[in-house]
Amino acid sequence: MAMKVNEITAYVFSGSAYSFAGPFARWLEASPQFRAFAETHRDKIRKKVRNIRDEDTQRDLAAELAAACWLARERRFAVAYEVYSAGKQRGPDFSVTFRTRIPFNVEVTRIRAAGTAPVSEDAAPRAKVANTICTKLAQLPPSVINVLVLVTDEAAYAAGDLAGAPGVLAERALRKDDAFFQRRGLLGTRDFHHHYQRLSAVLLRRFIDSGALEPLSLWLNPQARHPLPADLATILRQ
Repeated sequence: MAMKVNEITAYVFSGSAYSFAGPFARWLEASPQFRAFAETHRDKIRKKVRNIRDEDTQRDLAAELAAACWLARERRFAVAYEVYSAGKQRGPDFSVTFRTRIPFNVEVTRIRAAGTAPVSEDAAPRAKVANTICTKLAQLPPSVINVLVLVTDEAAYAAGDLAGAPGVLAERALRKDDAFFQRRGLLGTRDFHHHYQRLSAVLLRRFIDSGALEPLSLWLNPQARHPLPADLATILRQ
């Protein structure tokens, strides 16, 4: 018998000093698909809740699960959680199958208020988006569509910040700034180009007070080895 919303919520957040049980319960109520997802992965989610250390890590996990709810609500998606960790390798958060035949990965990361210094103060949001994209490239596996979902809590970010971010990275690559890429987890400029082709698209969304992910913009990588199909791009923009 399927667990009730209050049973899943109580199980996941029992004994935790940090909690976003309210939004979590609303996601469960709004989506039977997410409720099934959360019940299936309740032990994993509970462990992650218990590993929350502070407000930032709480918001990180809340953003990840908000993305899971958003993905699960699309009936044409079959959503699996942390498939790559089963093989003890680093990989995207979600492995999704679209219309039973098109697989793609989704990596979710929240842009924190504090982090890597921007390239210039007058381009701080755009540069921070670029930095975050760069730090995630090494997690993207080959031979599959990879979508990076960037989540922000801040009103400072706008659609144009995503559109301008690839230019920041292209400028660094043109200058062969190996140190820039090495500070972000890559071996250098050549390694950046190698991994950059694995990135199919980046989606920027704002995490609003209701717990929903408000869409801001979608950027499609023209250099992607596995481009995003047009019908899938339309769904992700919604």
